Amino acid sequence: MTRAIAFAAALLLALPAAAQRDEDIVRLIVDDSIARFNGPCPCPYSYDRGAQCADKSAYTRRLDPWLKCYPRDVHWRDVEMYRDRMGFQSPYRRYR
Repeated sequence: MTRAIAFAAALLLALPAAAQRDEDIVRLIVDDSIARFNGPCPCPYSYDRGAQCADKSAYTRRLDPWLKCYPRDVHWRDVEMYRDRMGFQSPYRRYR
């Protein structure tokens, strides 16, 4: 029984790699970008010391040009590069 639970947990942890829809991949790219940021206020909607970052965020002040806080920040090429890295077949490419 515990092996089945461990297997199910491992499968759930592998779900980000199995994302196929563009929306799922965009969300993963945004989450990864925020997680890689070193600092207290990556995005305007982030909180630091109980207060929302808003205009003090690195995104608003453009301190990190690669920081992606919103789905609109992710270019379709970022999604394609993610698919290539993960070995997914793109629904938009027919020939390689």
